[in-house]
Amino acid sequence: MHITMKNNPNKTSNFNTKTFLFACIPSYIFPAVMSWVSGWFMNNPEIMQASYTTIAIPSLIAACLSYMLLWSMEKLQFFPANKFIRTILLVIVMVLLSLITIELAYLKSEIFNILFSTILGTAITTWRQPISKIKKQS
Repeated sequence: MHITMKNNPNKTSNFNTKTFLFACIPSYIFPAVMSWVSGWFMNNPEIMQASYTTIAIPSLIAACLSYMLLWSMEKLQFFPANKFIRTILLVIVMVLLSLITIELAYLKSEIFNILFSTILGTAITTWRQPISKIKKQS
C-alpha cells in the first residue's frame, strides 16, 4: 500500500528533516538572542545567563516534541482538523510535561521561564506546521 497526498500524488508528507530543522533551530536561537539582548540592555546578568539555558532550551525541546507529535498525528491520521484546537491541545500536553520535569528536576525557581518558553515553542511550531489528510492508494 502506497500513501500519497490528495493534491500532489508525488508528495508523501509535510514532515522531513528540512522542516524539522526549520522548526527546531529557530526555537532555540530566537528566544536566546531576544532574552540575552533584553538582559544586556537592562544590565541584568541573570537574564543573560538564563537566555541560553532556562529560556531557550525549553523552547527547543517543546518545538522538537511538538513536531514529532504532529508528525505522528499525520502518520496515524488522528488529529483535530481545527488548527487552533490542535495548538491548544499540544500546548496543554507540553505544559504538563514541563510541570512534571520542573518537579522532578527541582527547577521551581525557573518555573516562569520554562513554562513561558514551552508555550511559545509549542504554539509557534504547531501553528506553522501543516498536517495533511493522506489518501491511501492500493
